[in-house]
Amino acid sequence: SPLQNLTQTCTESQLGNVFDFAKTPDNTPLVLRTLCEGAELTQGMVNWASFIFMVIAFALIALYQSQIEIRFNEDQVTVTDYSIVVENPPPDATDPDVWRDFFEQFSEKGVTVVTIALNNEALVRSLAFRRHFRNNLRYHLPPGTDIDNNEILKKAVEKATEARKQKKKTCFGLLCNCTLLPILRIFGLFLKEDQLYERVQKLTPQIQELQTKKYSATKVFVTFETEAGQRNALTALTLSKWDSWSNNKNSVGPSSIFQDTLLKIQEPTEPDAVRWLDLSATTKAKIIQRIITLAITIGLVIASGFSINAARNSSLGVTLSSIVLTLFNLIIPFIVKLLLLIEKHTTEGGRQASLYYKIALFRWVNTAIIPIFISSFTSWIGNDSRDIIITINSVLLSELLLSPTLRLLDIITTYRKHYLAPREKTQRNMNSHFNGTHYNLAERYTDLTKVIFLCFFYSPLFPSIYFYCTAIFIQQYWSDKISLLRIWGHQPLIGPQVSRFSRRFLLPLALTAFAIVASYFYASFPYDNICDPFEPEPGFADKYNDVTFANGTMGSITVTNDDSVVFCQQELVGSLDTGLFIKFPALPIFQPSDAEWMTDSQSTLTTVYGWTSVAALALFVGIVFGGSIFLAFQSVCKNIYEPSTRDQMIDFSGIQDMFGYVPQVKFGGYAYPWLCCDIDDIAEDLVGWNADYDENNLIYDVPYKGMKRRARTGDDSASAEVEEQATSSLEGEKGPIFSIVKHYPPEWYKKNAQKSD
Repeated sequence: SPLQNLTQTCTESQLGNVFDFAKTPDNTPLVLRTLCEGAELTQGMVNWASFIFMVIAFALIALYQSQIEIRFNEDQVTVTDYSIVVENPPPDATDPDVWRDFFEQFSEKGVTVVTIALNNEALVRSLAFRRHFRNNLRYHLPPGTDIDNNEILKKAVEKATEARKQKKKTCFGLLCNCTLLPILRIFGLFLKEDQLYERVQKLTPQIQELQTKKYSATKVFVTFETEAGQRNALTALTLSKWDSWSNNKNSVGPSSIFQDTLLKIQEPTEPDAVRWLDLSATTKAKIIQRIITLAITIGLVIASGFSINAARNSSLGVTLSSIVLTLFNLIIPFIVKLLLLIEKHTTEGGRQASLYYKIALFRWVNTAIIPIFISSFTSWIGNDSRDIIITINSVLLSELLLSPTLRLLDIITTYRKHYLAPREKTQRNMNSHFNGTHYNLAERYTDLTKVIFLCFFYSPLFPSIYFYCTAIFIQQYWSDKISLLRIWGHQPLIGPQVSRFSRRFLLPLALTAFAIVASYFYASFPYDNICDPFEPEPGFADKYNDVTFANGTMGSITVTNDDSVVFCQQELVGSLDTGLFIKFPALPIFQPSDAEWMTDSQSTLTTVYGWTSVAALALFVGIVFGGSIFLAFQSVCKNIYEPSTRDQMIDFSGIQDMFGYVPQVKFGGYAYPWLCCDIDDIAEDLVGWNADYDENNLIYDVPYKGMKRRARTGDDSASAEVEEQATSSLEGEKGPIFSIVKHYPPEWYKKNAQKSD
C-alpha cells in the first residue's frame, strides 16, 4: 500500500506483542509503519477553512430560516394567532359561558370559540378501541349482519369461528400462528372474530362504568375574534415564574384572577396537532416516561454496535456490516415509534421533537461513532476491507443507493394498494389502504442531519466525503419530493418545534463535533503507534525468510527501513482496548517527552485545531445553553412575552377555512378522525373536515344517562323516536363526560349563515 511500509523495531522485550505484524525466526518483531503525511499544515488548513465556512454558512441559514418562519407565520394566519390555552383551569370550571365572560375583557370584539377539554382520556380511548374492534369484527362476518343485536351477533361469530377452524391451513399460516401472530395480538392486531367479540363485550361495561364518573377540566382553549384580543390576554396574564410558583395574586389586577386562580396561559399549537388523549399527563409522569424510553434507545444503540461488529467480523466483512447498519437505520425508527407509545405529549410537535432526538442519537452513533469504536486504532487509515475509510465508503454508497430505493419502492403500501385493497369486503376498508404512507418529519430531519454529521466527522480523514454527501442530499431532495407528492399521506401542522430544535441544537452540535474530532484526527497521525527513538539501532534492512505473520502463516519479507523504532501511544482518546481516557484539547504538549511522533507542521496544525475546538465548544455552550439559561432566569423575574409577528388586523370569523379546537381522535387506518365532543352548537367549518359527523362521533356509540340525543340515521322518524328517548333521561347526570366546544359567532356571521340557509 502507498500508505504503508515495513520496518523493523527493537527487541521483543522492548516492544512486547502490542503491535506486532510478524516475527523473524529469532523472534525479532516486525511492524507496519505508515509513510503518508496526512496531517501537514497545508492539507489541514484547507479542512479548517471548510469548518469556518460551514460555521458562517449555517449561521446565515439559521438566521434566514428564522426570518422565513416569521414571514410565513405572518402570511398564513392560523387559529393559533387568535387563541390561548389555559394550562391550569379550576377542575370544576366546565361552563364555557363563564370562560367567555372572563376573557371578553381583553378584546373589543369578544371571544368566538371556547373549548374545555376534560380528563376523560380513559373513556375516549375505550370508545375508540371499541369502535375499532367492532369495525374489524364486521369485516369477519357476512355482509348485512346486525352487530347492534347481540343475539344475532353472537350466533354470527360462532358460525364464522367454526368456518375458520374447518378451513384448510397452509404451512405459512401455521408458522405465523405459532410465531408472529401471538405477539401481534398482544397489541390488538390480527385478532380473530371470537377475540374481537370478546373484547367488545368486555369494553362495553367498562365504558358504561366510565360514563358514570365525574370529570374535571384539564385544559381550556379560548379563541378571540381578533389577534389583539389574544395579545392583550397574553400580556396581562403571562406571569413570571416566581409569581406563578408563589401564587402571588398581587402581580395582576383583580379582574385578571379567575375564580381565585392565577391562570397559566400560553399560545397553543395548531388544532390538528393537539393530542387530546394526553392533555392530562403530569410533568412528573412525562419525565419518568422520557427517561425510560431514552434508556431503551441507548440499549438499542449498544445492541446495534454489537451486531455491526459481528457482521464486520464475518466472512462478508464490511459489505455485510454496511447493509446491517443501513437496515438498523431503517428499522430503528419503527421501534422508537413504538417506544413513544409510552410517552405522553400534549402536542404533535413535542412528540416529533422527542422522536427526532432519539432517532438522531441512534443514527449519529450508529453511522459515525460505532465504526470508530469497533475498529483498531492502527486501521483507521488503512486500505483493508475492514478499515475505517473503506467502511465509511460502503456506508455512504448504501445511503446513496439502498435507502432511497427502499423509500421509493414503498413495498408495504404498494402491497396494501394492489393486493389487500381489491380483496376488501367494504368500501371503507378498501379506502383505508389509499390514505398514503405515514411519515414523520422528525425521521426525515434525522436522515439529513445524520449525513451532515457523518460528513463533518470523517472529513479530515476522507476529504472526498463532501462529494458523496452532496450526491446523497440531491437524491434525498428528489426522492422526498416524489414521496411527498405521490406516496406519503397528509400529516398535521405540527409547528416549528422540529426545525427549531435542529438549527438551535443538533446542527451546532454537529459543527462542534467537527472541530473537536478533526483536532484529534490530525493529532493522531500517522495511526501506527510507532516513534523514532533518540538513538535508533541500525542494521535491520534485509530480506527475512520463514517469517511468522500475526495470522499464523509463514513467508518471506523485505524490510526497507534500516533503523529500529519504539512503541508510542498516539491515541489521545482511549478506546476499550487501551482503557478509557481523554486528553482535551488535542495539543502537541500531550505527547510523551521521550516518544514524540508529530512533525513541526503537524504540531502547528494540531495547535490551531485544538484551540479552535475549545472555542467551538465554548461557543456551543454559550449560544445553545447560555441563551436558554438567560431566558429561564429572566422569566423567573418578569413577564417575557413579546409578539413575534405583526397584527394582520383580520377578524377570525372573516377567514375561510379557519379551524377551531374541536376534540377528536386520530386512529390509524381511517379516513377521518373520530370526534369526541358535541358539535351541535358550533359551525361545521370549525371541525376541519367534511363528512358525516354523527357517524364519526364517538359520543353516540354507547348510550348513557344525560345523553342529549342519539346519532341521526337516514330514517327521520326513527331518529326522532331515538332522540325523544334520549332526552327523556337527563336525570342523574353528574356533569359533562365529554369535552365541550361552544361557538359565539358575531352578529354579522349569524346573519350570513341564515341567508345561506
